[in-house]
Amino acid sequence: MADIVTGQDEPQRPRASMRQVLASLNQPKVALAVIFGIATGMPPVLVTVTLGFWLRSEGVALSAIGFVSWVGIFISTKFLWAPFVDWIRPPWIGKRLGHRRSWMLLGQIFVTLGILGMAFTGSSGGLGVFIAFAMLTSFAAATQDIAVDAWRIESAEDAEQDLMASAYIFGLRSGYFLGNVPILAASAVIGWSLAYAAASVGGIAGLAGLLMAREPDKARDFAPATGIGSVLSALFRPLKVFWQDHGRDNFIFLPLVALFFVPDGLITSMVGPLYIDLGFTGPQIAGVRTVFGFPATLAGVIIAGLIGLRFGTIPAMAIAVILAAVSNAGFAALALSVGNKLVWIAASMFEGFSGGMATAAMVAWASRLTNPIATAAQFALLSSLMTLVAGFLGGFAGIAVEALQARSGSAMGGFATWFSITPFAAIPPLILIWLVSQRTKPVPA
Repeated sequence: MADIVTGQDEPQRPRASMRQVLASLNQPKVALAVIFGIATGMPPVLVTVTLGFWLRSEGVALSAIGFVSWVGIFISTKFLWAPFVDWIRPPWIGKRLGHRRSWMLLGQIFVTLGILGMAFTGSSGGLGVFIAFAMLTSFAAATQDIAVDAWRIESAEDAEQDLMASAYIFGLRSGYFLGNVPILAASAVIGWSLAYAAASVGGIAGLAGLLMAREPDKARDFAPATGIGSVLSALFRPLKVFWQDHGRDNFIFLPLVALFFVPDGLITSMVGPLYIDLGFTGPQIAGVRTVFGFPATLAGVIIAGLIGLRFGTIPAMAIAVILAAVSNAGFAALALSVGNKLVWIAASMFEGFSGGMATAAMVAWASRLTNPIATAAQFALLSSLMTLVAGFLGGFAGIAVEALQARSGSAMGGFATWFSITPFAAIPPLILIWLVSQRTKPVPA
């Protein structure tokens, strides 16, 4: 088994100078990580947050919107088939494009078909069929994400993981933006169906990246399946290797990965309905997110990368969790202010900055936990954990808000109470981050 530097003993690297940091940006693979981030960032938003705007604008109940958000469950359960993405090379295109790039292409094709299916069906054209296309989009996006993450990790040296993670998250957050803000603005002019149809064009970014990317130079064993034993081996080997690498530290690492994004997950599906219930229009939401939220998000990604390169990833993770808690409280203030524009701008900026920083820091740290012999499967497991608990708990947010609204007798009071409670979810990950920091080992002289 290869010796690798993992998150359990993140080295105390010498501080890089700003000149070294800037020089490291001048690599083609960094730009490609941004492009692939855009391609993989749009679809999940289209089947969760943006879909919530669409459904709420057509009068769908909050409880239903919360449950529909479970369509994104494939993003959180991709570890179930990620071992096969590691193990199986697609026929024909696999030999021509390479292992990782061929899976990326297949994912992109079906993502596009799923989004177009949602667009042409519409929420009023049969909710069952509409949700089925949303599920196809989610499944294909998860598969594409598995391959992209593997490509990103395998294309970088360990010292470059913070840089590649930040570049990828820079693109990912750009994809989130493109899958949300322009769609909101366009929906007010051409309607939701045409807006989603236009969003399918985002797949061009992924295809362009595929043409320019190089397949990672990693030797792989594509032995054909010989029975149930081969299948079980493919499924459980990544877990066995992961346990061998980290041992009992997994009792800290895995809970941290699972709980890190819970503060954000508890509010994600309710932010859109809050905006709608406050009377904000699509163009207004698009404007605030474009001018204030999106730049703050990119700033958070960049800051996380710089902190990671100079001081290590753990400090960036701790700061991000604290800011995430503050950003949740910002939405409580927005609800109590009944839509005050200055409060809205501040909350949007805080949420964007903390979200960008948290994602970049966690992805960089989790990337170090993987072993090169099972990159796709192990990172898929970790990234699934990042969203599984947060997404599952977030599915009950609509019920919680409706109950709080009934108890308080005020729609905004219910929202404010929920957004005020959720910051306490940052306490467990902060404790776990401290425990991880105690395991940091210096690089031997």
